[in-house]
Amino acid sequence: MTRKLFPDARSLAALWRASPSEQEGYQRCYQTETADGDRLQVDFNFSRRMARIELSLQAERNRTYIAVVKSGVVLQERELSARRSLDLTSRLLPMARYFEHLPDAMLLQSLGGAYGLPATLSAASLSARRWNERYPLQRRFRLWRWMRERIERRRQVWLQLTPWQRLLRRFPEELLDLSAAAACGIGYMSGYLSLTELAGAWGALALFSGGVDWTLRQRDPFLPKVLALLMASAWAVYLQVQYRMWAIFL
Repeated sequence: MTRKLFPDARSLAALWRASPSEQEGYQRCYQTETADGDRLQVDFNFSRRMARIELSLQAERNRTYIAVVKSGVVLQERELSARRSLDLTSRLLPMARYFEHLPDAMLLQSLGGAYGLPATLSAASLSARRWNERYPLQRRFRLWRWMRERIERRRQVWLQLTPWQRLLRRFPEELLDLSAAAACGIGYMSGYLSLTELAGAWGALALFSGGVDWTLRQRDPFLPKVLALLMASAWAVYLQVQYRMWAIFL
């Protein structure tokens, strides 16, 4: 059974299933099922470095246990149904081998070795990650899931930066957005765009740049830029209305 679960790097890529977390206050969720039919779920909060471990044991009639760990410190451990506190070391320690292959180094660092669980990825898991990065389209995961994981890794790196580092990193991309807005203005001044087209271009650019910040760049949108583009779009609409009104008297 063990050989079936851990034969090579390709199988390790599919050992844990990653998805957005349904638990309030957590962004990422990892799920797996052991050879004995036990269900293991780990939810992770990136900014607070806090993990929620949920273990359902088939040998105990699917009794569920919950543990909350932050930076290596156990904040809470209890049985879900009875809501009583108890030490979960004897139940989680046998799951250490599964945690070795959990594809999230930051999550393991946040666990900090609690319950005897590993704090770093195993050599086999690192080999699987290198294989997946080299051959992303040949993985068992679909392409969209691979892209989402790349975005998530970029977000993890972004959260670890200092405010000055974030400012320097986002400056070229903000300059690119503003350059696109300036190009639309130059296009209007040169006669390539009408006022209606200019208003639509500025408004679409405001929404597009804000959406790209949320999704691809994994950061909060730069609100002054978005508001400035929306105000410029509104000004172009106002100017177009004024021109049409005054045209009556021409």
